[in-house]
Amino acid sequence: MDTITPLSSILPIGSTTSQSQGRSHGQQLPAAGQTFKAVVLEANGNNRFVLDIGGNRLSASSEAKLTPGQILRLQVTKTEPQIELKIVTTDTLNRFAGRSLTLLGKNIDLSALFAAVENFNPPPLQLLTPTSRSVLESFYSLQQNSLAEKDGGAILKQLIDGLGLGLEHMLAKGDKDAAVHTLKAALLEMAHSFSSAEHLAEATQKVLTTLELFQFAQLQPGSTSQFIFPLPLPFVEQGYLIIEQQEEGSKSSGSEAEESRFSLHLTMSDLGNLRINFLHNSEGLFIRFHADSEEKAAFLAAHGEDLKAVITNTPLIGLAFSGDASDPINDLIRSIVPEGSSMLDTKV
Repeated sequence: MDTITPLSSILPIGSTTSQSQGRSHGQQLPAAGQTFKAVVLEANGNNRFVLDIGGNRLSASSEAKLTPGQILRLQVTKTEPQIELKIVTTDTLNRFAGRSLTLLGKNIDLSALFAAVENFNPPPLQLLTPTSRSVLESFYSLQQNSLAEKDGGAILKQLIDGLGLGLEHMLAKGDKDAAVHTLKAALLEMAHSFSSAEHLAEATQKVLTTLELFQFAQLQPGSTSQFIFPLPLPFVEQGYLIIEQQEEGSKSSGSEAEESRFSLHLTMSDLGNLRINFLHNSEGLFIRFHADSEEKAAFLAAHGEDLKAVITNTPLIGLAFSGDASDPINDLIRSIVPEGSSMLDTKV
C-alpha cells in the first residue's frame, strides 16, 4: 500500500481558509476513512511533494512515484501520532480499472466519431461549447491533410501538440485556457454530454482510452529515458514514435555525442505490423525495417533504391530488412509494464 504522510496540517474538506492562517479552534481533524481529492503540484525530490487539497497547498512525503499534474484520491488511514493517507486511485490508473485493453481504438482517428455524429439530429457538435466544437473540427480537418508536402512535419507536430497529453498538468498549473484547447478536453466534454447515446459514447470512449494509454506510458519510471508520441494519422491503424534520450553520463566528445536513435512502430492496412529503427550519427543514417513476415520484408527490400533516392539531406549508410516485427500496441504495453507485473499497481 502506498501512503502519503502530510508534513503540514490538513484543513477540513470544503474549507477556503488559507493554510498560512492556521487552524482555528472550531476546526476538526479529518476522520479515519475520510477521502480527499488531491492534485500533485510539485515533486521536490527526496520523496517530498506539494499537493493541493481543497484549494490548500500541503507539503507531504511518500514513497510512491508521483508526477506533477496527477490527480489522486486519498483516504485517511490514521490520525495519530500523525495523519497518514492511503493512495486509493490516481486519475490515469483509475480509467483503466476493469477495462479490457482489447477495447482500445486502433488509433487516435476522429473518422469514426464524426461518422457517428452524422446519425444525430440536431448535430451533437452544435450542443458543445464553441471551444470544444472548434477543437474537434480543427483536429479532424488537420487529419485530412497530406503529410507528403514540405509542411507535413509541421502538421504532424500540430496534431501531437493538440492531443492534450499534458492536460492534467496544465490544470494543476492553473493554465485552464491551454487545457480546454486540447482534444482530450473536448472528448471529455463529449463523453459527458452524450453518455446516453450508445454509439457516439463508444466512439468517443475508444479515442479517449487510446489517448490515455499514451498518457499512462509517460508516467512509467523508465519513461525518462525515452519520449513516446502517438501518431494520430488516419492512414496508420496503430502507430507511435519513440525517441530515445541519451543519458547525461554517456555523452562524450566525438561521434557518440551526436548520435540519436528513434523508432516508428506502426500497423498499416497493407503492410501489417512494421517497426522501423533509425540511428543517426556523424557518419550518416542507418535504417532497419522490421516487417511481420519474411515475405513482406523482401517486398520492402525490393523498394530500397526508391527509399535511397528520396533521402537527400543526409547520407544513407546502412539499410536492412527483417521479418520479426510484432504488434506495436503489445510492444508498448510490454515496455511500460515489466514482465510479471500487471497493468494496474495493486499496491495503490
